[in-house]
Amino acid sequence: MRRIPGSSLIESLTALAVFAIGSACTATWMLQAMATDAKASRLLAATTAALSLEARMRANRAGVVDGHYASAVTASFASSCDNGCDSAGAAADDLRAFRQALARIGKAATGTVRCDTATACVIRIAWMGRDVLVWPFNA
Repeated sequence: MRRIPGSSLIESLTALAVFAIGSACTATWMLQAMATDAKASRLLAATTAALSLEARMRANRAGVVDGHYASAVTASFASSCDNGCDSAGAAADDLRAFRQALARIGKAATGTVRCDTATACVIRIAWMGRDVLVWPFNA
């Protein structure tokens, strides 16, 4: 059989095209997997922060009923209720811990606490303006 000149070049280009398509698909899959992993990590961290705040609010029911969890937390509040404090101080300490948990998620994380009645509350955590978690509960 006679060898056709240039056939190995065509075979090489075909193999290169197949490899390029496979590499592009793998890169796309990896980027999507990394984005999904980051989203899952933020959701897990947000859930942990919300559960922690919910437990703190259940322990300080008087602070919930009196509306102390609706006040804004200032960055200068640095005291702790390790040695005991009233319901307002405990609420401020709880909200400070909540803001610290949000800071660990990232600078783009924000959170709010709203209580419509004395016991029906919602913890809302957002990432870059989009809701990551909306956590309703009864205190």
